[in-house]
Amino acid sequence: MILRFFLILILFTGCSVNPVTGNRDFVTMSEDSEIAMGQDYSAQILQQVPAYKDKNLQQYVQSIGESLAKKSHRSNLIYRFTVLDSPDINAFALPGGYIFINRGLMAYLSTEEELAAVLGHELGHVTARHSVRQMSQAQLLGFMSAIIGAQVGRTAGDLTNIAGGAFLAGYGREMELEADEIGAKYMALDGYSTQGMLETLTVLKEQEMYSKKLAELRGQEPSSYHGVFSSHPSNDKRLQEIVSSSGTEIPKTIKIKENYIELINGMVYGDSEDSGIRRGNEFFHGPLNFYLKAPDSWEIFNSANSLGFLASEGEASLLFTMEDQNRRISPKEYLERNTSFKIINGKEISPDGLEGYTVKVSKGNNFYRLAVIFRENNIYQFYGTVKREAKFKDFDDKFLSIIESFSNLDSKGKLFAKPLRIKSYKVKKGDTYSNLAKTSSIPYDPEDQLRLLNGHYLKGELSVNTVIKIID
Repeated sequence: MILRFFLILILFTGCSVNPVTGNRDFVTMSEDSEIAMGQDYSAQILQQVPAYKDKNLQQYVQSIGESLAKKSHRSNLIYRFTVLDSPDINAFALPGGYIFINRGLMAYLSTEEELAAVLGHELGHVTARHSVRQMSQAQLLGFMSAIIGAQVGRTAGDLTNIAGGAFLAGYGREMELEADEIGAKYMALDGYSTQGMLETLTVLKEQEMYSKKLAELRGQEPSSYHGVFSSHPSNDKRLQEIVSSSGTEIPKTIKIKENYIELINGMVYGDSEDSGIRRGNEFFHGPLNFYLKAPDSWEIFNSANSLGFLASEGEASLLFTMEDQNRRISPKEYLERNTSFKIINGKEISPDGLEGYTVKVSKGNNFYRLAVIFRENNIYQFYGTVKREAKFKDFDDKFLSIIESFSNLDSKGKLFAKPLRIKSYKVKKGDTYSNLAKTSSIPYDPEDQLRLLNGHYLKGELSVNTVIKIID
């Protein structure tokens, strides 16, 4: 009886009219609280991932987003559209009107309509209050968990908490489709063809397919942005109906569209200078002044916070990290002091004349390769591991070759430490993706990447005099 009373009380006090549908939704957050939450999260994000340093590009994205927002169901809010300096293929919206798109996603778009589709979709999440609705449901489930847990024991409460946290994995197909529909309507109101939404979803689907291909080669789980379509978007009847109806119900106005490829001409592609640059099987870090080289068949993983080297099918990996040196001890003493594993053997190393030490260690039947290099009060650490213990001998020489390649940048290396950039290119007679890939600076799988950049991953070839994106 008490449980029923509290649930009725929560549902009564937590209902709000959805700005988009007009239906009553269960929410436990006011608009002021929503905006405050967005402000806090936005500040945290920008501390971790900086905004891309291109004032003109930022203003362009803001202008497209603002124009869409004026046609939205929550035009009373001030929206902030920000390009993040991240190579990840992603875009997302925070509560209260803070919308982010990574330059990594922008690289694979080819028209202003496709950009408008991404921003419109994320705008739809804000106007329909998707994040607020999910947070409110999670709060309700958490409250129910406390009551049920007190009445019937801890197990039931734990299960409810697991259900309450599920929304963190994504919005799910229904909310994503709703955001597509809302975004397509905003596009039509703003004078864009809703075909741009379908083209954008095709770009994302092709990225998802490529991600699955890479994941199989790496022995990892695939990841994707907006991966809610089991088939190709052109075959999803419900999506087709939603987007098509969005375009026909609302009269269009004339929209003058900018040349998108020219606007992103010169934009950084892939790694940023601050996180280091991959070129083939080599890695160049300008700000930290170091170089590393991987074996020919290995792939280099790079982010703002970590660097890793991966063998084919994920059979072996070497993680590279860095920390401050705080004690005046030798590399050998440092390793012996900081590992709980059994040290089997060790030896001094001196890559590029630097002081270092490496050991082979074991834990049970598993073997690992550890190494440290000291330079200018910094400690550069290496941690090598294999998927199958019997394969350690096959990969240990590869681990050592990466570790011993560590060096300061020479004059050529300092040039290579500059980021790759998108360049517009007019196709010439005889050009093919295969030929362009041979001279491309793209560090991994250049032909597939060029196809993805220009919307030809599944099919399509180059046409003379068309303008495409290449990487220089």
